[in-house]
Amino acid sequence: MKHVFIKSIFGPIRLDFGGDSLLRVMQVSRKGVSDTIDPDVLTPVIQCIEGKRDGLGIPVRFEGTPFQIKVWEAMRQIPPGEVVSYSELAKRAGNMRATRAVASACSQNPCVVVVPCHRIIRRDRGLGGFAWGIPLKRSLLIREGVRISSDLRVL
Repeated sequence: MKHVFIKSIFGPIRLDFGGDSLLRVMQVSRKGVSDTIDPDVLTPVIQCIEGKRDGLGIPVRFEGTPFQIKVWEAMRQIPPGEVVSYSELAKRAGNMRATRAVASACSQNPCVVVVPCHRIIRRDRGLGGFAWGIPLKRSLLIREGVRISSDLRVL
């Protein structure tokens, strides 16, 4: 596994790669020493984190339960600027009654931003949770053109 440390609007981030696939995106307290990664692999990930492209075409290797992987793959299909509810995502992942399992998979998303768990909201249009904090979720959605009210509901 190779690690790359970058600065971002989220603070320092560590990107973990296995070969040409992204394994993990993590917030860290400080930058470390980066390994050398092929720019053709690294550049799209950085562009995605910067909001300059979607993460759909970025190779990601998921490690999780079969249902978590279905949820993460379904999340990748949500275009920038769109949101879906946890219950809708459960339906898209093949189990319409697994809303809590979807919320759990979102909270354990290993590739935040690249796999856009920030696009998942509550049925009542509230933002719901986000592993990196609601202010960052709000910022990501606004960056994608989503309108959010002062009481943190998607308009």
